[in-house]
Amino acid sequence: MDLHGLEYIVEIAKVQNLSRAAENLFITQSTLSQHLTKLEGELGLSLFERKKNKMSITPAGKMYVTACKQILQEKKNLYNQLSDLDNAKTGSFTVGITPQWGAVAISHIIKEFKKDYPSIQVKVEEQIALPLAHLLKDGIVDMAILPLSNSTSLPYKGILLQSEELILAIPKAHIRKIPLHKHDLQDDLPQILVKDLAGEPMIFSKSQTTIRTLQEQCFSSQHIIPHIIMEINSHPASLIMVQQGLGSTFVPLSCATPSDGIIYAHIVPTVQWYVTIAFRKGFTMNQSEKYFVSLLQQYFANATPAILHSQILLSPKYTKQ
Repeated sequence: MDLHGLEYIVEIAKVQNLSRAAENLFITQSTLSQHLTKLEGELGLSLFERKKNKMSITPAGKMYVTACKQILQEKKNLYNQLSDLDNAKTGSFTVGITPQWGAVAISHIIKEFKKDYPSIQVKVEEQIALPLAHLLKDGIVDMAILPLSNSTSLPYKGILLQSEELILAIPKAHIRKIPLHKHDLQDDLPQILVKDLAGEPMIFSKSQTTIRTLQEQCFSSQHIIPHIIMEINSHPASLIMVQQGLGSTFVPLSCATPSDGIIYAHIVPTVQWYVTIAFRKGFTMNQSEKYFVSLLQQYFANATPAILHSQILLSPKYTKQ
């Protein structure tokens, strides 16, 4: 079933540039331009307005692209259903992930998935949380691993994989200024009150990320304006800066790596995010996709943070609560 012409128009609409669309489609710009000119001639309508290097979609173009996406999705659904017949194990699906954190989860399960489904192509789209949710809404990805700020904001249908605590990573040199409190749970991490972080230099994630939303909510709940010295989305890079004594940061418990230059602590009030696998509207999983999701569920169910019970405290004694 050759529907390349539809894919051409969808790609032009996506990148709004003829040259870049041709590059992404692995065809020449002249081939793409000729196809678009021929199609618009047949329709007697312009699908795009050409303004310098930008291709702006027209109302007619929006209608055409919407129909193209529906047809391409039906093709994909059909091929996936056919692949399940006689256990053929062929086809593809697209997973949306966050650039670093979601990529870690995928890297842990993809080898096991490929053992049983070597001919299934797993396509990956990397984006931060908010744009990733839009890709899911627009049907560009079939499923997305999304960290959410609360358990009730799950888009469409989805499965909760894990609720995870965000903890504070603070330079060991800074802890004489910030009181540590003994935690009730049986782990080696102390507690730090958010109100005691007033004035502490903070390394925050960038806007449109779930962790940034939670960071801002945490400080605003205590009526504190955070002293932000850096915005970056990389947890490993943030932890390097913490180790160098530049400031403190929030990290998911699973991303905390033991270091003799960092003290990790539970935050009071507690900060949590909710890791979900969400699916686009109308999506029906076949055998391979169900197996992929089951591997994700196993990964998150068995993941044990290494930092608990491993932290070395070269610091003043905990203060009593």
